[in-house]
Amino acid sequence: MPATTEALPHPAASPSPRRTTTIEWTHHTWNPFVGCNIVSAGCTNCYAMRQAYRLQHAFGFPSYRGTTRKVKGRPVWTGRVNRSSDAKMTEPLRISQPSLIFVNSMSDFWHENAQDSWRAEALEVMAAAPRHAFQVLTKRPENIAPILLRMGVTRLPDNLWLGCTLEDHRVADRAAIIARVPARTRFLSVEPVTARVGRLALAGIHWVITGGESGPRARPMQAAWIREVRDQCMASGVPLFHKQYGAYRNNPLCAEAGMSEAEAAAIDPPSNGKGGALLDGRLWREFPHAPGAA
Repeated sequence: MPATTEALPHPAASPSPRRTTTIEWTHHTWNPFVGCNIVSAGCTNCYAMRQAYRLQHAFGFPSYRGTTRKVKGRPVWTGRVNRSSDAKMTEPLRISQPSLIFVNSMSDFWHENAQDSWRAEALEVMAAAPRHAFQVLTKRPENIAPILLRMGVTRLPDNLWLGCTLEDHRVADRAAIIARVPARTRFLSVEPVTARVGRLALAGIHWVITGGESGPRARPMQAAWIREVRDQCMASGVPLFHKQYGAYRNNPLCAEAGMSEAEAAAIDPPSNGKGGALLDGRLWREFPHAPGAA
């Protein structure tokens, strides 16, 4: 863990905060802007594309206007990014209990089509709410350094957790990029894992999330891929949060032990995660060490 000079409140240890999302590793989502586009294999079945399409076309949310369209019958991002309302931009300030807040679940904070002024507003909100930890996850880590340079930002808020997605070995180099960004807490999200990731660059990384893909057209995964990540985390002293298998056919109780889905669900229920989440008999639900901790 990096040396720190002061201990900040750790929202992961907060006593049962109210959740407004089903994402297991956070308490709330916050979207100061919305919209994205596909950049790698992990985006193929993006849940946010489907959700944004409904919000745009079925509910007519103004901030989602023009962000999606149908291609061969499936919702797809257009690449347009829109700022959310003023009320949405300042939403975390009205959450009183220390919480984990996933930033831009419907976009990418470092998207090239997002305006720097929007990012500046969001960073000001984060700095004004030190009781929270803001989880900023990207598939574009190469954009971070030039954006910060352009914005004149030399230090990110201490309560910003900066992460990147690694869905397979083809994008594993993202880990080394994120490790160079001057953030107090850096993490990797190996989710949705679609192939073996291989050796990870864990120097300068403080947390790893793993998980299989869920939803329509979800791709298969193997528990062996998660074990390989877990073993590297254990060897490096990096906390691991295994979220889910995505479907019971991926769960080792079915794929390796030969159980039926019903038998597996009785041991590893959906409440652990979609398709269960037990890995070799236990749940891995670790969080980064509290800032300032040894």
